[in-house]
Amino acid sequence: MKLSSNKFIKYLNQNYIFENNPIFAVGVSGGPDSMALVFLLNEWIKKNKGSLVALIFDHKIRKDSFKESNIIKNYLDKFKINSFIIRASTSNVIKLSMNEARVNRFKGLLNYCKRKKILHLFLAHHYDDNIETFLTRKVSGSNLEGLACMSSISYRNNIQILRPFLNFSKKNIINYNNQNNVFYLNDPNNY
Repeated sequence: MKLSSNKFIKYLNQNYIFENNPIFAVGVSGGPDSMALVFLLNEWIKKNKGSLVALIFDHKIRKDSFKESNIIKNYLDKFKINSFIIRASTSNVIKLSMNEARVNRFKGLLNYCKRKKILHLFLAHHYDDNIETFLTRKVSGSNLEGLACMSSISYRNNIQILRPFLNFSKKNIINYNNQNNVFYLNDPNNY
């Protein structure tokens, strides 16, 4: 499905229910997926008189991670998108692995939302991520429940985790960014 502002807003309105003047948090890595998501959510939130905070997580596993976090924050500031950098606790950075970084990021985002009483956390997982998760779990011998992969709505610690990009491919997301001049970083760890 081609990603456009109108399609995204229509998808959000048809598939999710929010309170009046909602407060959204969105995990932003700086990659193409999360950058597209933050800009699309920013457009939706303005129309619905809510507020949005982009949560940038510095995982501390690459030497340039803090510098990259600041590049993303400064870019979002130019568009008046509220953002906050969360830094991984040094005591939680032990193995320097991508799995450890994912766990630390998820905990950091949830803790921020809980402290700030934010009910909705958006993540930019997309169609290709879900296929990858399915295949990884299939190869690992997961049961039917494990093969269900990611859902567009889940709950953790009374926080609604929303993944509205699960119907959009990575290619469509990158096309959206290119058509709308949305800057993003390429994380070498993704390769």
